[in-house]
Amino acid sequence: MKMTKKINNLIAEISNILGISATGRMILNSLVKTKKKLSVSEITAKIERSERSVRAQLKNLTGLGLVKREIIITKKGRLAYQYFVPRVEGLVKSVKKEMARRLRSLETDMKGLRER
Repeated sequence: MKMTKKINNLIAEISNILGISATGRMILNSLVKTKKKLSVSEITAKIERSERSVRAQLKNLTGLGLVKREIIITKKGRLAYQYFVPRVEGLVKSVKKEMARRLRSLETDMKGLRER
């Protein structure tokens, strides 16, 4: 199986497990394939989705730990973020961490139900 297909399958599986939208999946694919840091406008142009949708999905993806961001200063002197996936291997690690967090939350909820 080609590497691109493996990466696509990995991202699709991660998206299914974590409930990531089609736009979020497109963002992950774009960041992994370009292997560089991209601004919101660059991501928007690549995946042809609205800026609002891209920003919402980036917030979700960074919250899950799948995407990282760094602050840069633009040519006009403004602050902006650039987004990236540090390593493809890190995606699986982030999924494990999120699943462990969700399981702990479920266990806490179950304890609350048993005590009633």
